[in-house]
Amino acid sequence: MSRDELTNLAAEVVAEAPCSLEMPAGTGKTELLSACVDTVATQGGRSLVLTHTNAGVDAIRKRLRRFGVPPSMVRVETITSWAFTLSRAYPGIAEIMVPEVPNWNDSRTYVEAAAMVAASSVVHGVHAASFECLFVDEYQDCTIDQHNFILEISKAICRTVILGDRLQAIFGFERDRPIVDWDTDVVPNYPPKGVIFAPHRWRDHNLLYGQWLLDIRPELVDGGTFDFTRYSIPGLSWRGCDPKNPARIVSSAAYELSRAGGSVVLLDKWPHDVAKHAMYLRGSYSVMEDVGGRFMIDQLNTLPAENDTSLATWLVQAAKNCFVGLSGLDRTVQRRLESGRTVSDLKRAGIEPVLAALDNLVKLPVYAQLLTSAREIRATPGLALYRQEAWDDMFRAVARSIEDRTSVQEALAVVRDRLRRAGRSDRLRIASRTLLVKGLEFDHVIIANVQNFTDPRQLYVALSRARSSVTVIGSSPRLQLSYK
Repeated sequence: MSRDELTNLAAEVVAEAPCSLEMPAGTGKTELLSACVDTVATQGGRSLVLTHTNAGVDAIRKRLRRFGVPPSMVRVETITSWAFTLSRAYPGIAEIMVPEVPNWNDSRTYVEAAAMVAASSVVHGVHAASFECLFVDEYQDCTIDQHNFILEISKAICRTVILGDRLQAIFGFERDRPIVDWDTDVVPNYPPKGVIFAPHRWRDHNLLYGQWLLDIRPELVDGGTFDFTRYSIPGLSWRGCDPKNPARIVSSAAYELSRAGGSVVLLDKWPHDVAKHAMYLRGSYSVMEDVGGRFMIDQLNTLPAENDTSLATWLVQAAKNCFVGLSGLDRTVQRRLESGRTVSDLKRAGIEPVLAALDNLVKLPVYAQLLTSAREIRATPGLALYRQEAWDDMFRAVARSIEDRTSVQEALAVVRDRLRRAGRSDRLRIASRTLLVKGLEFDHVIIANVQNFTDPRQLYVALSRARSSVTVIGSSPRLQLSYK
């Protein structure tokens, strides 16, 4: 689509709002959304853009910068962060007291309270006066309570555009938090606007693969079957492996693509499997942590108090959970530390700086020394840090807790909130879950165990992250698909 065609389509969408657009991955949804915001800005209007993930927020902001949309003409937030903002700004209407730093475990409470705020005449007027258009991306992932929140906002911002794709609905919620049904919840409120699909993402990379992703969509259904050996598509590679020991094939594919250049994401379904892959790859791939930082929370929840001699023992366990190359920190070392004794006199080739750092913490078990010892461990040659994001943010949280005199859990919430606002730094090699990379693009994708991707929505999202190639690994190329 030429720039003129995109501009004309954006003008049509804005003029026909309220409306909804259902667009497959890679067909220019973010580009069209950005063009619509640019159109509104050109007309002198300001837009509110809401989506679900921080990765989505980051991608939209980057695209808007490319369009040259002035920051003053658009506000981009996740649905829950906008709900938090409204609930905190109007606690009387919300009927809750919201902390300065959000507890994202209370996201549902924020959304429900924000729906009441948005329905009030005061905030209705604020929304109407502040924004000309509302755009909500990835709408297939909205819960009913989020949908109700959006409905209230769109009563004030009448020119509302809903964007999404039912085949990318991979967020799961409890039974009492059902997901919107596109036909019954979306279409009656936001009439569909038809657009022509083309695999724009793959135009300069692998157009045949992009077209294949559009062609197979009718096959990715609940109760269907899918067989990778039926297809011979450039960039699509199937590799069989022993289901009890897939590490060798996965590692081989990961190292091959590292040498090929470009960005690579290694995908699996469960957090412990993702971490295991990164560990086997000795830090050449780094684990992408969830924004809430569950792994970090688990680690910090066991952090001893200052002047507790078990600080060194805690640091050993944290390090072994994040680094490869610390087998020398065996039970002999740990027993000594548990009894408050030093360990640097033990013969442990290659990790002498680590033992010295632990000795210093035994002698001075305070958080300031913990930070110094953590830095010394990180700087030790020969160690491979495969949970870099977690390690760095854990100790940023400790440092902030000292500075702010707060708990490390509160400090971690502040540290991780920075990620929500600023987005992630670009990394060329990551290991992650489909849920965390939804909305992102990579040159190459490795699906480490396709038997974990029998939900057609999970499979489609994983396949559609790749611009150039996808390597599919599993015990069988044939999948029995079912919604889970």
